[in-house]
Amino acid sequence: MALLSRGRPLTIGLAVALIITLLVAPSTVASEPLAAGTDVPEPRLRDGFRNDLVADLASPTAVEQLPNGRVVVLEQLTGRVRLIDPQSGVIDAPALDLDVCGGSERGLLGFTHDPDVGRNGRVYVFYTREAPTEPGGCVNRVSAFTLSGDTIAPDSEQVLLDNISSVNGNHNAGDLEVGNDGFLYVATGDAGRDPREDSGGGGGNDAAGDLSLLNGKILRLDRTTGAPAPGNPVGGDGSVACGSRGNRPDTPTTNCQEIFASGLRNPYRFAFDPNTSATRFFINDVGQSTREEVNEGVFGANYGWNSREGRCPIGENPPCAGPPAGLTDPITDYPRTMGTFITGGAFVPDGMWPETYDGAYFFADGGTGKMWVYEADGSVDYGSPFFEDAVGLADMTFVVEPSGLALYYTSNSDDEVRKITAEERLLTSVGPARFDDGGGARRVFDSREQDPPAPLRGGTTRVIDLDAPADARSALVNLTVVRPAGPTFVTAWEPRRARPESSNVNAGDGEVVANASVVPIDGDGQMILYTRSTAHIVVDVLGFFRNAPVDAGAAGRYVRLDPDRLVDLRQPTGPDNTYVSLSSSGVRTTYRVPVLGRTGVPTDDVSHVIVTLTALSGSRPSSGFAAAFQGGAAPPSISNLNVNGNDDRRANLAVIPIGIDGAIDVLLHNVDDVVIDVVGWITSDPGGAGSGGRFQRIEPRREVDTRIPQSFDTLGPRQDATHVYSNPVDGGIAVVHNLTLAPSAAAGFVTAHPSTVVRPEVSNVNATAGGQVRAALAVTPLGGDSVTFYAHNGTELAVDVFGYFTASGS
Repeated sequence: MALLSRGRPLTIGLAVALIITLLVAPSTVASEPLAAGTDVPEPRLRDGFRNDLVADLASPTAVEQLPNGRVVVLEQLTGRVRLIDPQSGVIDAPALDLDVCGGSERGLLGFTHDPDVGRNGRVYVFYTREAPTEPGGCVNRVSAFTLSGDTIAPDSEQVLLDNISSVNGNHNAGDLEVGNDGFLYVATGDAGRDPREDSGGGGGNDAAGDLSLLNGKILRLDRTTGAPAPGNPVGGDGSVACGSRGNRPDTPTTNCQEIFASGLRNPYRFAFDPNTSATRFFINDVGQSTREEVNEGVFGANYGWNSREGRCPIGENPPCAGPPAGLTDPITDYPRTMGTFITGGAFVPDGMWPETYDGAYFFADGGTGKMWVYEADGSVDYGSPFFEDAVGLADMTFVVEPSGLALYYTSNSDDEVRKITAEERLLTSVGPARFDDGGGARRVFDSREQDPPAPLRGGTTRVIDLDAPADARSALVNLTVVRPAGPTFVTAWEPRRARPESSNVNAGDGEVVANASVVPIDGDGQMILYTRSTAHIVVDVLGFFRNAPVDAGAAGRYVRLDPDRLVDLRQPTGPDNTYVSLSSSGVRTTYRVPVLGRTGVPTDDVSHVIVTLTALSGSRPSSGFAAAFQGGAAPPSISNLNVNGNDDRRANLAVIPIGIDGAIDVLLHNVDDVVIDVVGWITSDPGGAGSGGRFQRIEPRREVDTRIPQSFDTLGPRQDATHVYSNPVDGGIAVVHNLTLAPSAAAGFVTAHPSTVVRPEVSNVNATAGGQVRAALAVTPLGGDSVTFYAHNGTELAVDVFGYFTASGS
């Protein structure tokens, strides 16, 4: 019996479920092949979205994005792991080519990557292999491999689970994910027939409830060894690790410690929520003849197969009484009149699509092609699908593309990978703004202190609420990356916009790096973060830019100064280098640095000074930090920049309130010295210093990248180059931009200054060796409409612009 869907063989791993459906539910049929020349109707998709072909691939099953941007797609029957570059398309050579046991629903079924893949290259694959001596001739296996570039080394295979029964060929499930708890989760089906051969097949198969078999379960493993995860619900006397013992009639009846949840018929796909630090996930379980269901992943849950489908005992229809004691109901289910087999699911990353989809979970039926939305409030409008033309859908995932967020899905029956995207939204237009520190710097997010603590995953986004005033549309924040699993960058921007090509902070593997940034925020006071590699992220708010019309007097305006050195703790104190040591205890020292009346800063009408801080760790081996704060105030609980020991040098921009004696204080922890350069100040008098100096945000953009020569090429040693800023920055007095050494040629620094002045003895960003990627925010006065960049020892340079300060009267 050949099943056809839109004219092609249906090879999806749930074909047998569809056969059963056709036999028991004659009102639901597979679509007929289209005649030659027939016009294909437009996909039925909600307004504001579009559907596009990404690639043609053979029998695609799982789809997942790697942190480096590549999209992984598995070819079920060929055993090939394919990579797609969202910008240029399919990479010709397969990343991996495995020998798989095909036929029925077997083959290459599941894939995921390690949270630390940027460091260890580790990826995980679920596939069916030949096993002539096992019942059915094939078994399912889970293995780890090593990814390097665009290639997965076949000889790097480490088998984690093996000999999982595929006795009947169908109901293999096969999905893989790593939870925020760090464990590897695996979905297995009930094998279509009881591997013990004591209960039968179909609805008589009780393998899902048999805790001595790995079939029909969610398993949880140590992702390094494949051993049962500590704390799994099955344990103690009478339980063992069953990772490779097999599932057959003579398998011992001791319970399996790998089991996290049971009672699942064919949990084809499951997905974790990327918007929380918790390990929250939903499981799509294929029904037999009456209902399809979505379950929430619950520790130790029994979802009731083979006694129940959906919320009802097998063979019954709603309304049904609640589940018996010890069983867990699905969070939503639907009858076979609406669909024939549930397949893929994915949580929407908050802040990336229109607001109505925040907190939502998408799931689809591969038989009817309908895709629904499980709303944040738990409701599903089954009468109004999001999309109605996804027949053969096998998997889906949200992909962060350069142009925005896309829902990728695989169509196993059509040999296609497609994507759904939302219409682009423009950056909210706002006028000029004044600076307000909001009562002082404060911490608003620390992934190490979430409940439970969990780093942000590489390649994912997270919405951060900054608790901003209602009239704020930009925030001055300090972003700290804490020990990433591989080299990384972080980008911050306004929610519901495409991720800009700019970046805000860069860090090497295992470093702790902070950088300030001016970030556009939305009307709810939120920004969104993207991190390239898995890392803990800390967000400190230093102030906001609040709407201030040109004709309204307001404090908080920027007054430009040509860059000048205020203090250098490496040099003796004197009239031009004034500072006082306030205290010193072990590795911690505090200094007071007078500001008013120096380097062009006046003696009144000054609320804050804008400086570049450069911390020098010296020979200290341990990491440290520097914090600059209001003179005479208590030391803050947050810092401005971090150093990583062993002669590390780091720079960062800081906006510091003026305190006692017209001074600022600087706290150094495991830091030998600090250098402070002044680039401007903020007014305190609503009527002072003219009418300009308001901040005007723009769409974050990459202005210069010497790796892709634009206005100038790579900067050589002792070389400078001038860049002319275009509209609208050329109407301002100073530009706010991020300077990134990408990478440095050698130890040295870069200085940005107005092109109309002689290069001052200041710096903006430092490197301690060649090959480093370092970034620092800078406020640089414009020389007319241009800035000159000087490199002490040569570098590639990327410059990202976030906004500018307006001229007087603008």
